[in-house]
This record gives sequence, C-alpha cells and structure tokens, in this order.
Amino acid sequence: MAQIKLTNVQKSYLDVEVLRNINLELDSGEFTVFVGPSGCGKSTLLRLIAGLESITSGTLEINGMVMNDVPPAQRGIAMVFQSYALYPHMTVAENMAFALKIAKKSSTEIDKAIRHAADILQLSHLLERLPKELSGGQRQRVAIGRAIVRNPSVFLFDEPLSNLDAALRVQTRLEIANLHDSLEASMIYVTHDQVEAMTLASKIVLLNAGEAVQKEGSIAQVGPPLELYHRPATRFVAGFIGSPKMNFIPGHLESASANQATVRLCNGAVVHAAVDARRAKKGEKIELGIRPEHFSSQTLESDALPGKVSYVERLGEVSYTYLSVEGHQDLVTVRNDGDTPHLANDQVNLHVPAKNSHLFDSEGKAFPRILGTGTAG
Repeated sequence: MAQIKLTNVQKSYLDVEVLRNINLELDSGEFTVFVGPSGCGKSTLLRLIAGLESITSGTLEINGMVMNDVPPAQRGIAMVFQSYALYPHMTVAENMAFALKIAKKSSTEIDKAIRHAADILQLSHLLERLPKELSGGQRQRVAIGRAIVRNPSVFLFDEPLSNLDAALRVQTRLEIANLHDSLEASMIYVTHDQVEAMTLASKIVLLNAGEAVQKEGSIAQVGPPLELYHRPATRFVAGFIGSPKMNFIPGHLESASANQATVRLCNGAVVHAAVDARRAKKGEKIELGIRPEHFSSQTLESDALPGKVSYVERLGEVSYTYLSVEGHQDLVTVRNDGDTPHLANDQVNLHVPAKNSHLFDSEGKAFPRILGTGTAG
C-alpha cells in the first residue's frame, strides 16, 4: 500500500494548460476514483502518477519520496489499460509472467505469483489459452492479473471497463471491488461513468473542465461519494454527480436567515430551502437545485411548483416524469413509482421539500446546507 501526495502539480502541452493547481493527498489503502467530463485531464493525471507523462511543475510523492524523475518501473505501481494490451501470441500464463521474467525473477517465484493471481481472478482453467480464445471480461481479468503478480504498492486503472458490454461491466466492477477488499491495496481508477465512481470509490476526485480550470483549478471537489452527492460544493458538481442529474430552476432570493432561505422561482412560486444564504442580497439571482427523487407530486392540488407533463419514461421499477415549468426553458425531471398515473399534458403540482433543496449563487457556488437536514446530515 502507498500514500500519494501531489503538491501544486501542473501539466501543460506547449501553451495548452491541461491540469492546474492539483493539490491532493490519497491515503494508503484507499480506492480513489478520478471522474469528470471528457477532456478534463483525468487520464493525464493518472499517467503523471504512473510516470508515463512528465510533470510540468509541482511535486509527486509516493510514501514520502519525490517521484518526479523516477522511471515508471521503479515507482512500485502497476497499470491496467483500457485496451487490455495483451500479447496475442502468448498464453494467459505467459502474458502474466512477462514482467516478472523481465525483472529476472526465478521460475518458482513466477509460477507461485501466477497461480495466486489466477486463483483470485478465477483464471486457473484458462492459463494455457491465447487472448483470442477469451471473452472480453476474461481478457480484462488477465490484464488485472498481470498487474497483481507484480505485487505493486498502487494499482492504476484507466477506464478498464469501457470495452465491455453492460452485463460484463457490472460483473467486472464487482470483481474489482472484491479485489480491492481482498488485497487491501491502494487503487486509483479513472472513469467517465459516475455509476462506477459512486459504487467503487472510497474517495472521488471530480475534475473541472473548460474555463473553470483557469479560474478554480482542475479539482472541483474531493470527498466520499455520498458527500459529493448530498453536499456538492458547486453547481457543476451537483449537475455531474447523480443520474438523472439534479434539476436547476432559476429564481431570486426573497429572504435569508441562518437556517432557511426563501426563494421566488421563475414562475412566481415561492419555496424554502434549508441553507444559509445570508451572504447573498435580497433580489439576487440564484438557482434552486433539487434531485428528481426528492420531489413529491400531487395532481390537481395547490402546491409550490406547478408543471405540465411533457412525457413519461416507464422503466418498471421506477418512472421518470418530465414536466415543463412556466418561465423555465429546461424540463424538470421527477422520479416516481413505476406505476405512476401521470400522462402527457397532465397538470402536476410539485412539492419542494426545504430539507432536500440546494441553492447556488450566480457564480455557481453552493450555499451551505444546514446540518441535520435531509440525508446529508
């Protein structure tokens, strides 16, 4: 296991700044997931740690030792790539043994390491097969096994499930989670899939993209998955984490106290949010944020936020109702029971619970939610 620390790390290609102000500490044994939109630099950050890219400025430490100029092979890491990167002419056993042979390990050590990894990954019956004789999920397990035999301090995964179909993604995701528990290893995992991030991570590092990198740095928020879900620091974090994403409805601040804010929404409805918005002025433009599962709806009854049903997605267990709200250009998404009676063109009134509401200022910064309200605690 290894502790990793990045201090003021920057990465640029000529005049293009890809990563800015990376200050991050990853504790030994953690399962850390780098997630963010396409082009945010998450794979680049992983490659900086691996030593496959050079750091423009700043320092990288692994277990207290500066690694900026240390070759990849000497960093105590092993990387699992998106493309598997298996040698097609070698058997499973030979692929797993290759790095150990290069390191001039004895045949006894190599055989023991291969058997151990094969047992963990249920590959023992496949050791004599070639990669072309394996399924996608089996190939990915071989790539993971090739990392395990090296007994690294840190495992690095670069979108390892993106080439698998939906069923195999779920199965392999569970296998990776079990692998982390059994090896008690430090793991860093890159993905664009927030479901993978939420289910695998003990710590999520969500990266900014675009102009936010120049203004705020590359890291949008770091923390346990449910902290980012229930207490997003910015509108960007709130909109990225969660599927379907959080609803954002524009409005103006009517009043604010230490425990509650009153907001007049774009359609004139007045709602309350259990946040401390005292740093904003009365009349200031703000946005209400509320997740689809936190609405409740009652047809033909007076309530805070009326809307008209545009369409309903019925998925069996749940349904998603999409409503148009006067003065708001985006549809509002509501999660309902699978047998919801709502139909297109129904008039529905939404109750907006204060304890589950978020507020964001004109710059996208979240107002603090009040402790003891909602699931966030």
